[in-house]
Amino acid sequence: MGARFDVGAGMLLRLPRHGDALALPMTIQEAISTFGLEVKPKLGNPGATGASEDQLRAPLEVLVGKLAELTGLRPDSMIMVGETSLAGLKTRPDYAVTHNNALIGFIEVKAPGKGADPRRFRDRHDKDQWAKLKTLPNLIYTDGNGFSLWRNGELQGTVVQLVGDIETAGKRLAAPDNGLGLVSLF
Repeated sequence: MGARFDVGAGMLLRLPRHGDALALPMTIQEAISTFGLEVKPKLGNPGATGASEDQLRAPLEVLVGKLAELTGLRPDSMIMVGETSLAGLKTRPDYAVTHNNALIGFIEVKAPGKGADPRRFRDRHDKDQWAKLKTLPNLIYTDGNGFSLWRNGELQGTVVQLVGDIETAGKRLAAPDNGLGLVSLF
């Protein structure tokens, strides 16, 4: 199996060639599969009457820990702190992310199906929120199906779309051919 090597964030990462799905380390596939397995019953539960993005929270925290571990970080060194108020921006991203107690970025979670590209949002609340959050130097948007990294309002790379639908795939949810693009978000 061929692969190319790329240096990212001071680490050597093994990246698959386009279309070379078997080159993905099983741990990425397992992390995504576990994420799907944990999210599906929460989203489909009759007791889940609130905002559907809230059902992504606990599984997302586990996923982020596993992805951090794939980059060589200790999962317990990366902490996601919920609903951190940014008084200067008058907004609260869903998570502030710290590594060894140093703030490294933020994550904004949207309802499944809404997308991970805030430039395409139609809802006034989401547009207003994006106008504030796009000033942040390190921000991930996700709706569980897709993930995107933004730095000062600029998309870094492309939106990484998982294979399958977060609401129905369960353990069949998979990383795309460019699955390590997901790891590079961290």
